Amino acid sequence: MNNGSLRNAMRQKTILSSILFLLSLSTGFSQNADEKILMTVAGMDVEAGEFIRMFNKSPDPDYKVELDEYLRQFIAFKLKVADAMEHGYDTTSSFMEELSGYRQQLAQSWLSDPDIKETVLRKAYQRYLEEINASHILVSCKPDASPEDTLKAYNKAVSLRERIISGEPFADVAKSGSDDRSVIVNNGNLGYFTVYQMIAPFEEAAYSLQPGMVSEPVRTPFGYHIIKVNDRRPSGGRIRVAHIMKSAPAGSDEKIIQKAEKEINEIYERLEKGESFARLASENSDHRESAANGGEMNWFGTGEFINDFSEAAFAIRDTGDYTKPVRSPYGFHIIKLLERKAPGSWEEAKPFLESRLDQSELVAMGKKSFIEKLRKEYAFNIDPRVKNWFVKKTDTLIISGKAKYPLRGRPKGNIYSFAGCSLSAADFASYLENRGNKTITTNPLRFIDTAIEAISSEEIMKYEDSVLEKKHPDFKYLMKEFHDGILLFEISSDKVWNKVQEDTAGLKLHYEKNKDRYLSETSAGPSPLPFSEVQADVISDYQDWLNEQWINELTRKYNVNINDQVFVEVKKRLANDQDN
Repeated sequence: MNNGSLRNAMRQKTILSSILFLLSLSTGFSQNADEKILMTVAGMDVEAGEFIRMFNKSPDPDYKVELDEYLRQFIAFKLKVADAMEHGYDTTSSFMEELSGYRQQLAQSWLSDPDIKETVLRKAYQRYLEEINASHILVSCKPDASPEDTLKAYNKAVSLRERIISGEPFADVAKSGSDDRSVIVNNGNLGYFTVYQMIAPFEEAAYSLQPGMVSEPVRTPFGYHIIKVNDRRPSGGRIRVAHIMKSAPAGSDEKIIQKAEKEINEIYERLEKGESFARLASENSDHRESAANGGEMNWFGTGEFINDFSEAAFAIRDTGDYTKPVRSPYGFHIIKLLERKAPGSWEEAKPFLESRLDQSELVAMGKKSFIEKLRKEYAFNIDPRVKNWFVKKTDTLIISGKAKYPLRGRPKGNIYSFAGCSLSAADFASYLENRGNKTITTNPLRFIDTAIEAISSEEIMKYEDSVLEKKHPDFKYLMKEFHDGILLFEISSDKVWNKVQEDTAGLKLHYEKNKDRYLSETSAGPSPLPFSEVQADVISDYQDWLNEQWINELTRKYNVNINDQVFVEVKKRLANDQDN
Protein backbone atom coordinates (compact mmCIF):
# COMPACT_ATOMS: atom_id res chain seq x y z
CA MET A 1 0.00 0.00 0.00
CA ASN A 2 1.54 3.37 -1.00
CA ASN A 3 1.52 6.50 1.18
CA GLY A 4 -1.36 8.07 -0.76
CA SER A 5 -3.67 5.10 -0.42
CA LEU A 6 -2.66 4.66 3.23
CA ARG A 7 -3.52 8.34 3.88
CA ASN A 8 -6.91 7.94 2.21
CA ALA A 9 -7.55 4.71 4.12
CA MET A 10 -6.69 6.38 7.41
CA ARG A 11 -8.95 9.34 6.56
CA GLN A 12 -11.82 6.98 5.74
CA LYS A 13 -11.24 5.04 8.94
CA THR A 14 -11.15 8.27 10.97
CA ILE A 15 -14.38 9.61 9.48
CA LEU A 16 -16.10 6.25 9.72
CA SER A 17 -14.99 5.49 13.25
CA SER A 18 -16.19 8.89 14.47
CA ILE A 19 -19.54 8.66 12.68
CA LEU A 20 -20.33 5.00 13.30
CA PHE A 21 -20.62 5.78 17.02
CA LEU A 22 -23.78 7.72 16.19
CA LEU A 23 -25.45 4.53 15.00
CA SER A 24 -25.80 3.42 18.62
CA LEU A 25 -27.25 6.72 19.85
CA SER A 26 -30.96 7.00 20.66
CA THR A 27 -31.90 10.63 20.95
CA GLY A 28 -35.55 10.10 21.81
CA PHE A 29 -36.57 13.29 20.00
CA SER A 30 -39.47 13.41 17.60
CA GLN A 31 -38.77 13.79 13.92
CA ASN A 32 -40.68 17.08 13.70
CA ALA A 33 -38.66 18.58 16.56
CA ASP A 34 -35.44 17.44 14.92
CA GLU A 35 -36.41 19.16 11.69
CA LYS A 36 -36.79 22.62 13.24
CA ILE A 37 -34.27 25.06 11.76
CA LEU A 38 -31.72 25.93 14.44
CA MET A 39 -29.62 28.25 12.31
CA THR A 40 -28.88 29.42 8.80
CA VAL A 41 -25.20 29.57 7.80
CA ALA A 42 -24.33 31.20 4.50
CA GLY A 43 -27.89 30.66 3.33
CA MET A 44 -27.94 26.97 4.29
CA ASP A 45 -30.43 25.73 6.89
CA VAL A 46 -29.16 23.57 9.76
CA GLU A 47 -31.72 21.42 11.55
CA ALA A 48 -31.75 21.01 15.32
CA GLY A 49 -31.44 17.25 14.94
CA GLU A 50 -28.12 17.56 13.12
CA PHE A 51 -26.66 19.80 15.84
CA ILE A 52 -27.89 17.50 18.63
CA ARG A 53 -26.39 14.39 17.07
CA MET A 54 -23.07 16.13 16.47
CA PHE A 55 -22.97 17.32 20.09
CA ASN A 56 -23.82 13.85 21.40
CA LYS A 57 -21.08 12.22 19.33
CA SER A 58 -18.50 12.26 22.12
CA PRO A 59 -18.65 8.86 23.90
CA ASP A 60 -17.10 10.37 27.05
CA PRO A 61 -19.18 13.14 28.65
CA ASP A 62 -16.12 14.31 30.63
CA TYR A 63 -14.58 15.57 27.40
CA LYS A 64 -17.61 17.57 26.20
CA VAL A 65 -17.26 21.33 25.95
CA GLU A 66 -19.87 23.79 27.17
CA LEU A 67 -22.84 24.06 24.82
CA ASP A 68 -22.26 27.73 23.95
CA GLU A 69 -18.61 27.01 23.14
CA TYR A 70 -19.63 24.00 21.06
CA LEU A 71 -22.08 26.22 19.17
CA ARG A 72 -19.16 28.50 18.26
CA GLN A 73 -17.11 25.52 17.05
CA PHE A 74 -20.06 24.14 15.12
CA ILE A 75 -20.62 27.46 13.35
CA ALA A 76 -16.91 27.59 12.40
CA PHE A 77 -17.26 24.06 11.00
CA LYS A 78 -20.32 25.04 8.95
CA LEU A 79 -18.62 28.20 7.68
CA LYS A 80 -15.72 26.13 6.35
CA VAL A 81 -18.16 23.76 4.65
CA ALA A 82 -19.94 26.74 3.07
CA ASP A 83 -16.60 28.04 1.82
CA ALA A 84 -15.81 24.65 0.30
CA MET A 85 -19.16 24.57 -1.50
CA GLU A 86 -18.75 28.10 -2.82
CA HIS A 87 -15.42 27.06 -4.32
CA GLY A 88 -16.96 23.96 -5.95
CA TYR A 89 -15.37 21.25 -3.83
CA ASP A 90 -18.70 19.42 -3.78
CA THR A 91 -18.92 19.30 -7.59
CA THR A 92 -15.70 17.36 -8.26
CA SER A 93 -15.94 13.80 -9.48
CA SER A 94 -13.63 12.61 -6.69
CA PHE A 95 -15.93 14.09 -4.02
CA MET A 96 -19.08 12.61 -5.55
CA GLU A 97 -17.46 9.19 -5.92
CA GLU A 98 -16.21 9.22 -2.35
CA LEU A 99 -19.55 10.31 -0.92
CA SER A 100 -21.34 7.68 -2.97
CA GLY A 101 -18.95 5.05 -1.63
CA TYR A 102 -19.61 6.09 1.97
CA ARG A 103 -23.37 6.02 1.39
CA GLN A 104 -23.20 2.57 -0.12
CA GLN A 105 -21.35 1.30 2.95
CA LEU A 106 -23.55 3.08 5.46
CA ALA A 107 -26.81 2.02 3.80
CA GLN A 108 -26.14 -1.61 4.64
CA SER A 109 -26.98 -0.86 8.29
CA TRP A 110 -30.54 -0.01 7.26
CA LEU A 111 -30.90 -2.75 4.65
CA SER A 112 -30.69 -5.78 6.89
CA ASP A 113 -33.03 -7.54 9.31
CA PRO A 114 -31.96 -6.78 12.92
CA ASP A 115 -33.59 -10.00 14.15
CA ILE A 116 -31.31 -12.07 11.93
CA LYS A 117 -28.35 -10.12 13.27
CA GLU A 118 -28.85 -11.46 16.78
CA THR A 119 -27.11 -14.76 16.05
CA VAL A 120 -24.26 -13.00 14.31
CA LEU A 121 -23.90 -10.53 17.17
CA ARG A 122 -23.75 -13.32 19.74
CA LYS A 123 -20.94 -14.88 17.74
CA ALA A 124 -19.18 -11.53 17.52
CA TYR A 125 -19.47 -11.09 21.29
CA GLN A 126 -17.70 -14.37 21.91
CA ARG A 127 -14.87 -13.15 19.68
CA TYR A 128 -14.92 -9.80 21.46
CA LEU A 129 -13.94 -11.66 24.63
CA GLU A 130 -10.78 -13.03 23.01
CA GLU A 131 -7.68 -11.60 21.34
CA ILE A 132 -5.65 -13.29 18.63
CA ASN A 133 -2.03 -12.81 17.68
CA ALA A 134 -1.54 -13.82 14.06
CA SER A 135 1.00 -13.60 11.26
CA HIS A 136 0.14 -13.55 7.59
CA ILE A 137 1.57 -13.72 4.11
CA LEU A 138 -0.19 -11.79 1.37
CA VAL A 139 -0.18 -12.66 -2.30
CA SER A 140 -1.71 -9.65 -4.00
CA CYS A 141 -4.65 -10.22 -6.33
CA LYS A 142 -7.20 -7.57 -7.21
CA PRO A 143 -10.92 -8.39 -6.93
CA ASP A 144 -11.32 -7.87 -10.69
CA ALA A 145 -8.25 -9.84 -11.68
CA SER A 146 -8.54 -12.15 -14.69
CA PRO A 147 -9.12 -15.88 -14.10
CA GLU A 148 -5.55 -16.51 -15.22
CA ASP A 149 -4.05 -14.00 -12.78
CA THR A 150 -6.31 -15.22 -9.98
CA LEU A 151 -5.18 -18.80 -10.50
CA LYS A 152 -1.54 -17.71 -10.62
CA ALA A 153 -1.90 -15.89 -7.28
CA TYR A 154 -3.71 -18.83 -5.70
CA ASN A 155 -1.06 -21.30 -6.81
CA LYS A 156 1.66 -19.04 -5.39
CA ALA A 157 -0.16 -18.92 -2.05
CA VAL A 158 -0.47 -22.72 -2.04
CA SER A 159 3.24 -23.03 -2.78
CA LEU A 160 4.17 -20.69 0.08
CA ARG A 161 1.95 -22.62 2.48
CA GLU A 162 3.57 -25.89 1.46
CA ARG A 163 6.98 -24.45 2.38
CA ILE A 164 5.65 -23.61 5.86
CA ILE A 165 4.03 -27.02 6.32
CA SER A 166 7.33 -28.61 5.29
CA GLY A 167 9.06 -26.91 8.21
CA GLU A 168 10.43 -23.64 6.87
CA PRO A 169 10.02 -20.84 9.45
CA PHE A 170 6.95 -18.69 8.78
CA ALA A 171 8.93 -15.47 9.11
CA ASP A 172 11.45 -16.60 6.48
CA VAL A 173 8.71 -17.52 4.03
CA ALA A 174 6.92 -14.23 4.73
CA LYS A 175 10.03 -12.14 4.09
CA SER A 176 10.74 -13.91 0.83
CA GLY A 177 7.20 -14.20 -0.53
CA SER A 178 4.74 -11.72 1.04
CA ASP A 179 3.47 -8.70 -0.88
CA ASP A 180 2.65 -6.89 2.38
CA ARG A 181 5.45 -4.33 2.63
CA SER A 182 5.26 -4.20 6.41
CA VAL A 183 6.86 -7.65 6.47
CA ILE A 184 10.21 -5.86 6.38
CA VAL A 185 9.71 -4.65 9.94
CA ASN A 186 7.29 -7.19 11.45
CA ASN A 187 8.14 -10.50 9.71
CA GLY A 188 4.44 -10.79 8.90
CA ASN A 189 3.28 -10.55 12.54
CA LEU A 190 0.18 -8.37 12.83
CA GLY A 191 0.17 -8.29 16.62
CA TYR A 192 -2.98 -8.86 18.67
CA PHE A 193 -6.44 -8.01 17.38
CA THR A 194 -10.04 -8.78 18.17
CA VAL A 195 -13.43 -8.78 16.45
CA TYR A 196 -14.10 -6.28 13.63
CA GLN A 197 -10.48 -5.16 13.42
CA MET A 198 -9.71 -7.25 10.35
CA ILE A 199 -11.60 -7.70 7.09
CA ALA A 200 -14.35 -10.33 7.52
CA PRO A 201 -12.86 -13.31 5.61
CA PHE A 202 -9.53 -12.80 7.38
CA GLU A 203 -11.19 -12.61 10.79
CA GLU A 204 -13.33 -15.67 10.08
CA ALA A 205 -10.28 -17.74 9.15
CA ALA A 206 -8.16 -16.50 12.07
CA TYR A 207 -10.80 -17.32 14.69
CA SER A 208 -11.18 -20.81 13.25
CA LEU A 209 -7.52 -21.62 13.96
CA GLN A 210 -5.79 -22.76 17.13
CA PRO A 211 -2.26 -21.57 18.00
CA GLY A 212 0.32 -23.07 15.65
CA MET A 213 -2.20 -23.83 12.90
CA VAL A 214 -1.76 -22.45 9.37
CA SER A 215 -4.75 -21.66 7.15
CA GLU A 216 -5.42 -22.60 3.58
CA PRO A 217 -5.31 -19.59 1.21
CA VAL A 218 -7.96 -17.06 2.30
CA ARG A 219 -9.40 -14.75 -0.36
CA THR A 220 -10.02 -11.08 0.45
CA PRO A 221 -10.20 -8.00 -1.79
CA PHE A 222 -6.44 -7.64 -1.27
CA GLY A 223 -5.57 -11.10 -2.53
CA TYR A 224 -4.78 -14.46 -0.91
CA HIS A 225 -3.59 -14.70 2.69
CA ILE A 226 -1.81 -17.50 4.50
CA ILE A 227 -2.60 -17.03 8.19
CA LYS A 228 -0.82 -18.52 11.17
CA VAL A 229 -2.26 -18.02 14.64
CA ASN A 230 0.51 -17.56 17.19
CA ASP A 231 -1.56 -17.06 20.34
CA ARG A 232 -5.08 -16.71 21.67
CA ARG A 233 -5.77 -15.04 24.99
CA PRO A 234 -8.71 -13.58 26.94
CA SER A 235 -9.47 -9.95 26.19
CA GLY A 236 -7.54 -7.45 28.26
CA GLY A 237 -10.53 -5.13 28.26
CA ARG A 238 -9.81 -1.43 27.96
CA ILE A 239 -7.29 0.78 29.70
CA ARG A 240 -6.57 4.45 30.17
CA VAL A 241 -2.97 5.57 30.40
CA ALA A 242 -0.76 8.62 30.52
CA HIS A 243 2.49 8.77 28.63
CA ILE A 244 5.57 10.87 28.06
CA MET A 245 6.96 10.77 24.53
CA LYS A 246 10.19 11.94 22.96
CA SER A 247 9.78 12.00 19.22
CA ALA A 248 12.09 9.92 16.99
CA PRO A 249 10.03 8.62 14.05
CA ALA A 250 11.15 5.55 12.13
CA GLY A 251 13.77 6.56 9.59
CA SER A 252 15.06 9.48 11.66
CA ASP A 253 18.73 10.41 11.69
CA GLU A 254 20.73 8.42 14.26
CA LYS A 255 21.60 11.61 16.16
CA ILE A 256 17.89 12.42 16.58
CA ILE A 257 17.24 8.91 17.86
CA GLN A 258 20.14 9.06 20.32
CA LYS A 259 19.03 12.49 21.56
CA ALA A 260 15.46 11.31 22.12
CA GLU A 261 16.62 8.15 23.88
CA LYS A 262 18.95 10.16 26.15
CA GLU A 263 16.14 12.57 27.03
CA ILE A 264 13.60 9.83 27.80
CA ASN A 265 16.13 8.04 30.01
CA GLU A 266 16.78 11.26 31.92
CA ILE A 267 13.03 11.73 32.42
CA TYR A 268 12.76 8.13 33.65
CA GLU A 269 15.50 8.78 36.22
CA ARG A 270 13.61 11.85 37.45
CA LEU A 271 10.44 9.75 37.81
CA GLU A 272 12.37 7.17 39.82
CA LYS A 273 13.45 9.97 42.17
CA GLY A 274 9.82 10.84 42.83
CA GLU A 275 9.01 13.70 40.48
CA SER A 276 5.41 14.11 39.27
CA PHE A 277 4.54 12.13 36.14
CA ALA A 278 1.90 14.67 35.08
CA ARG A 279 4.28 17.61 35.48
CA LEU A 280 7.08 15.89 33.57
CA ALA A 281 4.63 15.01 30.81
CA SER A 282 3.33 18.57 30.59
CA GLU A 283 6.83 20.03 30.45
CA ASN A 284 8.69 17.46 28.37
CA SER A 285 6.41 15.27 26.24
CA ASP A 286 6.51 15.78 22.47
CA HIS A 287 2.94 14.47 22.16
CA ARG A 288 1.35 17.89 22.59
CA GLU A 289 -2.27 16.72 22.64
CA SER A 290 -1.79 14.55 25.75
CA ALA A 291 0.94 16.73 27.29
CA ALA A 292 -1.64 19.49 27.78
CA ASN A 293 -3.52 17.04 30.02
CA GLY A 294 -0.58 15.72 32.00
CA GLY A 295 0.05 12.99 29.44
CA GLU A 296 -3.41 11.43 29.87
CA MET A 297 -5.00 9.63 26.91
CA ASN A 298 -8.48 8.32 26.15
CA TRP A 299 -9.57 4.74 26.79
CA PHE A 300 -8.41 2.15 24.24
CA GLY A 301 -8.33 -1.59 23.67
CA THR A 302 -6.10 -4.10 21.94
CA GLY A 303 -5.58 -3.43 18.25
CA GLU A 304 -6.57 0.25 18.48
CA PHE A 305 -3.03 1.56 18.99
CA ILE A 306 0.32 0.57 17.52
CA ASN A 307 1.31 -2.85 18.83
CA ASP A 308 4.55 -1.84 20.61
CA PHE A 309 2.76 0.83 22.65
CA SER A 310 -0.37 -1.24 23.27
CA GLU A 311 1.45 -4.37 24.46
CA ALA A 312 3.65 -2.39 26.84
CA ALA A 313 0.63 -0.54 28.24
CA PHE A 314 -1.47 -3.68 28.79
CA ALA A 315 1.51 -5.41 30.43
CA ILE A 316 1.53 -2.92 33.31
CA ARG A 317 0.26 -4.85 36.29
CA ASP A 318 -0.96 -2.29 38.79
CA THR A 319 -2.65 1.09 38.52
CA GLY A 320 -0.10 3.84 39.09
CA ASP A 321 2.85 1.82 37.81
CA TYR A 322 4.78 2.94 34.76
CA THR A 323 7.04 1.30 32.20
CA LYS A 324 10.68 1.76 31.44
CA PRO A 325 11.23 3.65 28.16
CA VAL A 326 9.45 1.84 25.30
CA ARG A 327 10.41 2.19 21.62
CA SER A 328 7.69 2.62 18.99
CA PRO A 329 7.69 3.77 15.35
CA TYR A 330 7.03 7.28 16.67
CA GLY A 331 9.76 7.50 19.27
CA PHE A 332 10.26 6.61 22.93
CA HIS A 333 7.52 6.45 25.56
CA ILE A 334 7.12 6.05 29.30
CA ILE A 335 3.61 4.75 29.94
CA LYS A 336 1.68 4.95 33.20
CA LEU A 337 -1.46 2.92 33.88
CA LEU A 338 -4.31 5.07 35.20
CA GLU A 339 -7.38 2.81 34.98
CA ARG A 340 -8.37 -0.62 33.73
CA LYS A 341 -11.80 -2.10 33.06
CA ALA A 342 -12.82 -5.59 32.01
CA PRO A 343 -14.61 -6.36 28.72
CA GLY A 344 -18.20 -5.19 28.76
CA SER A 345 -21.15 -7.50 29.36
CA TRP A 346 -23.31 -8.59 26.44
CA GLU A 347 -25.71 -5.71 27.11
CA GLU A 348 -22.86 -3.19 27.28
CA ALA A 349 -21.04 -4.47 24.20
CA LYS A 350 -24.04 -5.04 21.95
CA PRO A 351 -24.48 -1.42 20.72
CA PHE A 352 -20.82 -1.27 19.68
CA LEU A 353 -20.92 -4.68 17.98
CA GLU A 354 -24.13 -3.79 16.17
CA SER A 355 -22.67 -0.51 14.95
CA ARG A 356 -19.75 -2.38 13.42
CA LEU A 357 -21.75 -5.19 11.84
CA ASP A 358 -22.53 -3.15 8.76
CA GLN A 359 -18.82 -3.05 8.03
CA SER A 360 -18.62 -6.76 7.38
CA GLU A 361 -20.09 -9.15 4.89
CA LEU A 362 -22.11 -10.79 7.65
CA VAL A 363 -24.94 -8.29 7.13
CA ALA A 364 -25.88 -10.15 3.95
CA MET A 365 -27.24 -12.95 6.15
CA GLY A 366 -30.22 -10.77 7.03
CA LYS A 367 -30.96 -9.57 3.52
CA LYS A 368 -33.52 -12.18 2.51
CA SER A 369 -35.55 -11.81 5.70
CA PHE A 370 -35.42 -8.03 5.37
CA ILE A 371 -36.78 -8.19 1.82
CA GLU A 372 -39.66 -10.40 2.95
CA LYS A 373 -40.60 -7.81 5.56
CA LEU A 374 -40.52 -5.10 2.90
CA ARG A 375 -42.80 -7.14 0.68
CA LYS A 376 -45.41 -7.05 3.44
CA GLU A 377 -44.83 -3.39 4.25
CA TYR A 378 -45.16 -2.34 0.62
CA ALA A 379 -48.04 -4.73 -0.20
CA PHE A 380 -46.05 -6.58 -2.84
CA ASN A 381 -48.49 -8.22 -5.27
CA ILE A 382 -48.05 -10.66 -8.16
CA ASP A 383 -50.71 -10.63 -10.87
CA PRO A 384 -51.69 -14.34 -11.25
CA ARG A 385 -53.08 -13.78 -14.74
CA VAL A 386 -49.76 -12.44 -16.05
CA LYS A 387 -47.75 -15.04 -14.14
CA ASN A 388 -49.82 -17.94 -15.48
CA TRP A 389 -49.32 -16.73 -19.07
CA PHE A 390 -45.53 -16.83 -18.59
CA VAL A 391 -45.65 -20.27 -16.98
CA LYS A 392 -47.69 -21.65 -19.91
CA LYS A 393 -45.40 -20.06 -22.53
CA THR A 394 -42.13 -21.18 -20.90
CA ASP A 395 -40.40 -24.25 -22.32
CA THR A 396 -36.87 -25.65 -22.34
CA LEU A 397 -35.86 -23.39 -25.24
CA ILE A 398 -36.92 -20.31 -23.28
CA ILE A 399 -35.16 -21.59 -20.15
CA SER A 400 -31.94 -22.26 -22.06
CA GLY A 401 -32.05 -18.81 -23.67
CA LYS A 402 -32.53 -20.11 -27.21
CA ALA A 403 -36.03 -18.70 -27.83
CA LYS A 404 -38.17 -15.66 -27.07
CA TYR A 405 -41.72 -15.28 -25.80
CA PRO A 406 -44.36 -14.67 -28.49
CA LEU A 407 -45.62 -11.12 -28.86
CA ARG A 408 -49.08 -12.30 -29.79
CA GLY A 409 -51.33 -12.71 -26.80
CA ARG A 410 -48.83 -11.20 -24.36
CA PRO A 411 -50.79 -9.65 -21.44
CA LYS A 412 -50.79 -5.89 -21.08
CA GLY A 413 -50.54 -5.72 -17.28
CA ASN A 414 -47.70 -5.92 -14.77
CA ILE A 415 -46.14 -9.08 -13.41
CA TYR A 416 -45.85 -7.46 -9.97
CA SER A 417 -46.31 -4.15 -8.16
CA PHE A 418 -45.34 -2.59 -4.82
CA ALA A 419 -45.22 0.92 -3.31
CA GLY A 420 -46.19 2.56 -6.58
CA CYS A 421 -43.54 0.59 -8.52
CA SER A 422 -44.21 -2.14 -11.03
CA LEU A 423 -42.66 -4.34 -13.74
CA SER A 424 -44.57 -4.69 -16.98
CA ALA A 425 -45.07 -8.03 -18.71
CA ALA A 426 -43.01 -6.75 -21.65
CA ASP A 427 -40.06 -5.80 -19.40
CA PHE A 428 -40.30 -9.11 -17.56
CA ALA A 429 -40.18 -11.00 -20.84
CA SER A 430 -37.09 -9.04 -21.86
CA TYR A 431 -35.50 -9.80 -18.49
CA LEU A 432 -36.14 -13.52 -18.86
CA GLU A 433 -34.86 -13.64 -22.45
CA ASN A 434 -31.64 -11.85 -21.53
CA ARG A 435 -31.11 -13.82 -18.35
CA GLY A 436 -29.87 -16.87 -20.21
CA ASN A 437 -29.54 -20.18 -18.41
CA LYS A 438 -28.77 -18.80 -14.93
CA THR A 439 -31.53 -20.92 -13.42
CA ILE A 440 -30.75 -24.63 -13.61
CA THR A 441 -34.22 -26.19 -13.90
CA THR A 442 -36.57 -27.58 -16.51
CA ASN A 443 -39.66 -26.73 -14.46
CA PRO A 444 -41.48 -23.66 -15.95
CA LEU A 445 -43.16 -22.74 -12.67
CA ARG A 446 -39.87 -22.87 -10.73
CA PHE A 447 -38.17 -20.90 -13.50
CA ILE A 448 -40.75 -18.10 -13.32
CA ASP A 449 -40.91 -18.07 -9.51
CA THR A 450 -37.13 -17.88 -9.27
CA ALA A 451 -37.00 -15.06 -11.82
CA ILE A 452 -39.73 -13.06 -10.04
CA GLU A 453 -37.91 -13.57 -6.74
CA ALA A 454 -34.58 -12.41 -8.16
CA ILE A 455 -35.68 -9.29 -10.02
CA SER A 456 -38.26 -8.17 -7.44
CA SER A 457 -35.76 -8.58 -4.58
CA GLU A 458 -33.29 -6.42 -6.44
CA GLU A 459 -35.89 -3.75 -7.22
CA ILE A 460 -37.32 -3.71 -3.69
CA MET A 461 -33.86 -3.18 -2.25
CA LYS A 462 -33.17 -0.41 -4.75
CA TYR A 463 -36.41 1.30 -3.80
CA GLU A 464 -35.73 0.98 -0.08
CA ASP A 465 -32.25 2.36 -0.60
CA SER A 466 -33.72 5.35 -2.45
CA VAL A 467 -36.02 6.33 0.46
CA LEU A 468 -33.61 5.84 3.38
CA GLU A 469 -33.18 9.57 3.95
CA LYS A 470 -36.98 10.01 4.10
CA LYS A 471 -37.64 7.04 6.38
CA HIS A 472 -34.70 7.35 8.77
CA PRO A 473 -33.61 10.75 10.18
CA ASP A 474 -30.45 9.18 11.63
CA PHE A 475 -29.40 8.09 8.16
CA LYS A 476 -30.08 11.54 6.75
CA TYR A 477 -27.94 13.24 9.41
CA LEU A 478 -25.14 10.72 9.09
CA MET A 479 -24.98 11.31 5.35
CA LYS A 480 -24.95 15.03 6.01
CA GLU A 481 -21.98 14.58 8.30
CA PHE A 482 -20.18 12.44 5.73
CA HIS A 483 -20.84 15.14 3.15
CA ASP A 484 -19.58 17.96 5.34
CA GLY A 485 -16.68 15.95 6.77
CA ILE A 486 -15.19 15.23 3.36
CA LEU A 487 -15.51 18.86 2.31
CA LEU A 488 -13.93 20.04 5.56
CA PHE A 489 -10.98 17.68 5.11
CA GLU A 490 -10.33 18.79 1.53
CA ILE A 491 -10.60 22.55 2.04
CA SER A 492 -8.64 22.41 5.31
CA SER A 493 -5.86 20.61 3.46
CA ASP A 494 -5.68 23.43 0.92
CA LYS A 495 -6.20 26.33 3.30
CA VAL A 496 -4.10 25.18 6.25
CA TRP A 497 -2.29 21.83 6.27
CA ASN A 498 -0.76 21.86 2.79
CA LYS A 499 -0.03 25.56 3.05
CA VAL A 500 2.01 25.01 6.19
CA GLN A 501 4.13 22.46 4.32
CA GLU A 502 4.56 24.60 1.19
CA ASP A 503 4.83 28.17 2.55
CA THR A 504 8.41 28.11 3.85
CA ALA A 505 8.69 31.90 3.71
CA GLY A 506 5.49 32.40 5.67
CA LEU A 507 6.58 29.83 8.25
CA LYS A 508 9.89 31.56 8.88
CA LEU A 509 8.20 34.96 8.99
CA HIS A 510 5.83 33.61 11.63
CA TYR A 511 8.86 32.46 13.62
CA GLU A 512 10.55 35.86 13.32
CA LYS A 513 7.41 37.66 14.53
CA ASN A 514 6.95 35.31 17.47
CA LYS A 515 10.50 34.55 18.62
CA ASP A 516 9.60 35.40 22.18
CA ARG A 517 7.44 32.26 22.29
CA TYR A 518 10.44 29.98 21.71
CA LEU A 519 12.88 31.01 24.42
CA SER A 520 15.66 29.19 26.20
CA GLU A 521 17.37 30.22 29.40
CA THR A 522 21.04 31.16 28.93
CA SER A 523 23.66 32.78 31.12
CA ALA A 524 22.77 36.07 29.47
CA GLY A 525 19.06 35.56 30.11
CA PRO A 526 16.19 34.28 27.92
CA SER A 527 17.25 33.81 24.31
CA PRO A 528 15.23 32.65 21.25
CA LEU A 529 15.97 29.10 20.16
CA PRO A 530 17.13 28.60 16.55
CA PHE A 531 14.37 27.91 14.02
CA SER A 532 15.79 24.44 13.32
CA GLU A 533 15.27 23.38 16.94
CA VAL A 534 11.67 24.58 17.25
CA GLN A 535 10.46 23.94 13.71
CA ALA A 536 7.81 21.43 14.81
CA ASP A 537 6.36 23.91 17.33
CA VAL A 538 6.43 26.72 14.79
CA ILE A 539 4.60 24.56 12.25
CA SER A 540 1.88 23.78 14.79
CA ASP A 541 1.54 27.42 15.84
CA TYR A 542 1.50 28.64 12.24
CA GLN A 543 -1.21 26.12 11.43
CA ASP A 544 -3.29 27.41 14.36
CA TRP A 545 -2.75 31.00 13.20
CA LEU A 546 -3.79 30.21 9.61
CA ASN A 547 -6.92 28.48 10.88
CA GLU A 548 -7.82 31.43 13.10
CA GLN A 549 -7.32 33.90 10.26
CA TRP A 550 -9.44 31.76 7.97
CA ILE A 551 -12.32 31.61 10.45
CA ASN A 552 -12.20 35.37 10.95
CA GLU A 553 -12.38 35.87 7.18
CA LEU A 554 -15.36 33.52 6.89
CA THR A 555 -17.16 35.25 9.76
CA ARG A 556 -16.95 38.53 7.88
CA LYS A 557 -17.88 36.95 4.55
CA TYR A 558 -20.96 34.86 5.42
CA ASN A 559 -24.14 35.59 7.38
CA VAL A 560 -25.04 33.40 10.36
CA ASN A 561 -28.54 33.58 11.84
CA ILE A 562 -29.46 31.58 14.94
CA ASN A 563 -33.05 30.87 15.94
CA ASP A 564 -32.78 31.66 19.66
CA GLN A 565 -36.08 29.98 20.50
CA VAL A 566 -35.04 26.70 18.89
CA PHE A 567 -31.62 26.92 20.60
CA VAL A 568 -33.36 27.22 23.98
CA GLU A 569 -35.35 24.06 23.12
CA VAL A 570 -32.13 22.29 22.15
CA LYS A 571 -30.56 23.21 25.48
CA LYS A 572 -33.56 21.78 27.34
CA ARG A 573 -33.45 18.55 25.33
CA LEU A 574 -29.76 18.02 25.95
CA ALA A 575 -30.15 18.81 29.64
CA ASN A 576 -32.99 16.27 29.91
CA ASP A 577 -30.91 13.72 28.02
CA GLN A 578 -28.01 14.13 30.48
CA ASP A 579 -30.36 13.82 33.47
CA ASN A 580 -31.70 10.56 32.06
